[in-house]
Amino acid sequence: AKKSAKKSHTKRSSPDDDLPDLDDSDVTEATIKIQAAYKGFKARQMVKTHKEIMPDLNCAQVQDATLKIQSAFRGFKTRKQLKEEGEDLPDLNAADVVAATIAIQSAYRGFRTRQMVEAHKEMMPDLNCAQVQDATLKIQSAYRGFRTRKELKEELPDLQAADVAAATVKIQAAYKGFKTRQMIKQHKEILPDLNCAQVQDATVKIQSAYRG
Repeated sequence: AKKSAKKSHTKRSSPDDDLPDLDDSDVTEATIKIQAAYKGFKARQMVKTHKEIMPDLNCAQVQDATLKIQSAFRGFKTRKQLKEEGEDLPDLNAADVVAATIAIQSAYRGFRTRQMVEAHKEMMPDLNCAQVQDATLKIQSAYRGFRTRKELKEELPDLQAADVAAATVKIQAAYKGFKTRQMIKQHKEILPDLNCAQVQDATVKIQSAYRG
């Protein structure tokens, strides 16, 4: 009896017999799902930990940078594909290629500008408005004056010099005379006739009264 018990003890199955068959399709599928779930868990943990340094995907600058990266990657993929297929890339220094590139860039910039204008149309001033036109003229005039002063900065006269002061006085006197003559010409019909006897008599009386 002791011998039979000993034999049955030696024939007991080993622990390895309880392990799953790793080559079984069900086991493989379950393994992939567990790995995917764990990777997702780790990714969510990392995002939660570093949430404060994640970019704002709604930010215009982030979106612009994303488009540039995508564009650069697509260009890289296209060049790689063309290289693998043995197709010749265009000569970027050729005149026709340069001209075509400039035309495409110009068309794209025009498209982007029209998009921006359309988006901000309500903010654009009415160029036919008299006030806007007046403000435009003032800005242009101020800018031209600034440019002129900048260009003539080294050639401006010394305003403290005697000859410059005398010339300034003469110019001012001439301008005042011109303005006075203009005013007299415009109001000539309301000026008195200095050759009229009544006017001369009234003039003498005014002068006599003033002299005392």
